[in-house]
Amino acid sequence: MANNSFNATPPRLRPLSGIFSATQRPGVATLRRELRETMIHKLLGLPYDEWMAAFLPANDTTVDDASFDGLFDKVPIGSGETEMYKPFVDALNGAEPAILDRFVLAKTFDKTDKSDKDKKKADGGMYPRDSPAVAQERTDWASVEVFIECKSNLTCDPYDEDTLSGHPYANTKRDALGQIATYASSVFEFQHRTHHFSVVLLGSWARLARWDRSGVIFSSKFDYKQEPTKLVRFFWRVARASAEVRGHDTTATRVLPGSGDYELLQAWKAKDKTLADDDYVAKRFVKSLSGDRPWWRLTVSDKMHGSRDFLVGRPTFAAAGVVGRGTRGYIALSISDPARPLVYLKDCWRMVQDRSKLEGNILSDLNEKGVANIPTALYHGDVEGQLTVSQTSWKPKPDPHTPSAKEENPFAEVDDVAVEAVPTGSDSAGQSEDADPGEPEYVDAKQKQKQTKIHCRMKTHQHYRLVVKEVGIPLQEFPSGRVLVRVIADAIAAHEDAYNKAEVMHRDVSIGNILIIPPNAKQGKKEYQGLLTDWELSKRRSDENAEPRHPDRTGTWQFMSVHTLSKPEAQVQIADELESFLHIMIYCAIRYLPHTCDDVGEFMYSFFDDGRLVEEAEYTCGYFKRSVMKEGQLHDLAGKRILFLRTPRPPKPKDRSTTTKKMTVHPHPIGGLIITLLQWFSARYRLLPLEVDDDDDWEVAPFPDDLADSDEEPSDQSKVVLRAEKINSFCDADAAHESLRQDRGFLARTGRQATRPARP
Repeated sequence: MANNSFNATPPRLRPLSGIFSATQRPGVATLRRELRETMIHKLLGLPYDEWMAAFLPANDTTVDDASFDGLFDKVPIGSGETEMYKPFVDALNGAEPAILDRFVLAKTFDKTDKSDKDKKKADGGMYPRDSPAVAQERTDWASVEVFIECKSNLTCDPYDEDTLSGHPYANTKRDALGQIATYASSVFEFQHRTHHFSVVLLGSWARLARWDRSGVIFSSKFDYKQEPTKLVRFFWRVARASAEVRGHDTTATRVLPGSGDYELLQAWKAKDKTLADDDYVAKRFVKSLSGDRPWWRLTVSDKMHGSRDFLVGRPTFAAAGVVGRGTRGYIALSISDPARPLVYLKDCWRMVQDRSKLEGNILSDLNEKGVANIPTALYHGDVEGQLTVSQTSWKPKPDPHTPSAKEENPFAEVDDVAVEAVPTGSDSAGQSEDADPGEPEYVDAKQKQKQTKIHCRMKTHQHYRLVVKEVGIPLQEFPSGRVLVRVIADAIAAHEDAYNKAEVMHRDVSIGNILIIPPNAKQGKKEYQGLLTDWELSKRRSDENAEPRHPDRTGTWQFMSVHTLSKPEAQVQIADELESFLHIMIYCAIRYLPHTCDDVGEFMYSFFDDGRLVEEAEYTCGYFKRSVMKEGQLHDLAGKRILFLRTPRPPKPKDRSTTTKKMTVHPHPIGGLIITLLQWFSARYRLLPLEVDDDDDWEVAPFPDDLADSDEEPSDQSKVVLRAEKINSFCDADAAHESLRQDRGFLARTGRQATRPARP
C-alpha cells in the first residue's frame, strides 16, 4: 500500500480577515493587528548610510549640505501630528534648490481614497505634480510614490532593532506598525510594484523603509532637525531615480485617456447592455472596468510563445497583506490573440525554492496527462529581473549556538533537525535557550541530541504571471445545492485524476481554488462544471519523503483538516485533502443555504477562523472545529443540531405561549450528506493514535479481534471501526477515489433535490 502523504509545513499564522473569513469587513483595529502579526520575522534594520547605499544609489553629488541647514526648524515638536505636517510639507516643497524635482508632497490626512473600501488615509505622501491627490489633498493609493506617517514622539516608533523578531514589544509601537503595514498593503494593491518606500516621522526623529514581498528593511532613526541633509538626500534621490528604482513594475503600463488601449476598453465598456445573459465572462470583464480603479496593460513573457500583452481593470481577487505571494487575478483582454479575446490572468510573487515548479509547467503537465476539470495553461513566465531583495540584507553569523550570534541575527530561525518530530508540550512551555520566541520546540521521538541551524525567515519571491483559457465564477455564487455538490464532486475528480495520472497532490484545497464554469449556449455547454485551480503549491509523490520546501504553512487555514492544523509536523494525506472538500461544503451550506443555525457569524468564526494560540501569533486548530470533527455531528456552539432546509424558516411567533403547534420544516438533503461525511471523518480521528490533541479527555476503546469474521449486527464500536476503515483506506489513492466514485451517485442524487439557495 502506498504511503500517500506529503511532508507538511508548520502552521504559523492565522489568515488575514477577508473573503473566506467570518469577518469579511474587519474593523481597523483587527486589520492592523493581523497585518502586524504577519510582519513578525519580516523586519530588518540597517544603519542609515548602509540603507541608502543599498536602495538609493548616490545621484546627489551636487547637493550642498549647508544650503539645507535649519530646513525643518519650523516643524513643531510635542504639539501633535497634524500640527507637524503642514510646516514639514511646506519646507520640502519650498526648498531651494528644489528637492522634489517633478514631484510634490501633499497633505492627505483629512480625506480617504475614494476607491478604498476600508477608507484608509495616510498623513501625506510624495505624488506626481499632476496627481489629483495634490489639489484635493486626498489620499490616492494608485499614484502615491512615498507615503509618510507622522507620530508625535518615539513611543510610536513602529520599528525596533533590539527585538529578536524585529517586532516591537510596546503596544503603542505595535499599533503603529500595524497602521503603516495597512498603508503598505494598499500601495501594493492599487499599483503594480516590485517595492516602494515610506517615511515615518517621530517628533524630531525619522526612519526610512523599503517594502517588498519578502519583508521591510528600515533605517536607523536619525534626528532630521539636527541632520536635515539625511532626509533631504532621501527625497532628492528618490525623486530623481528611475521608475524601476522607485519600485514600478516596468511590464505594467497604466492605460491613460487618449491612448488606443483606452479607446478599446471604452468600447468594451459600452457593450454592457448588449451582451447575452449567459455571456458571463464578457459581463464580468465589463464590470471590472467600472469604478475609479486604474486600467493596465500587462506583459506576459513566455519562453515558447514570446511576449503577450493583456488589458485589465479591477482584479477579481487580490490577496491582502505585504509579505507573501500577493496574488491577484484578472479577467484579461488579449491584445496579442484576438481569436481568444478574454482569458484569466494570475499575477503573483511565487516563492523561490530549488524543488518548486512553475505553476504553468505543472498545469501543462497535467493537461498533457489528461487530468479532468483543471484550467488549460496558455502562457506563463517569470517577470525578468523582478526578484525580492529584502532577504539579501540578512547576514548569517558563523556560530549559531552562541547567544551573541542570536542577538546579532534577530531574524534568524532555529530549526530542529529531527526524525519523527513531536512537540515537547501542547503549549509554549519547554522552549530551548536558542529557540526563537514564537517558534515551538520539537525533539525527535528517540530523544536524539538536538542539532540547530539558522535560516533567514525572509523568503525569496519571484514575480510571475500565468494565463489560462477558462474564466470561472467563484464557488460562493453557486445557484443551487445541486450545483454546489456537483461542482465539488468535479473538483474531487480532478484531485483523483491528478494523483492517479500524474502522482501530484494539490495541497491547498480551498473554496477560492474551486471555480464554477456555467452553461453557455454559444459554446454548446449545457451543464455546470467545477474546476480545481491554483496548483502552485502542489507536490509530486516522488517528493513525499523530502524536507518541506517552504518553512511557512502550506494551505488555506479555514479549510485545512483538523489533523494538519493540530500537528504542525504532520504529513498531508489524501484523507486531509478530502476533509478540506467537506469543510468547503459546510462553509457554503452554512453561509448561503437556509438552516436552523441562529448565529451564523459565531459559527463561522469558531469553526473556520478560530485557532488556539501556541506562541505569539502562532496557532493550531481551534477547539470548536476539533469538537465537531470528533463527534461527527454538526451543531452550533450551544450544542444544538443544525438542520439544512429547502426553504427559509418561517419567523418564530412573537408570543410562543399562545401556541403549542411546532413549526414544520422541510430538511434539505445536503444535510444528510454532510452528516454522513462527518461520521466518516469522526471515525478516522478515533483511529488516529491521539495525534490530534495531547490533552484530549477521551480514549479509544479496544477493537474486537474477530470483527471481520463476525456475522452479528455490528455494534456501535464496530460501526466506528468500519467508518474509520473507509477513511483510513484513503491512505491508498486507488481505494480513496474508488470510494468517492461509488459515492458520487449519492452526491448527485442528493444534490438534485436541492432548491435555490436563499441569499442573505
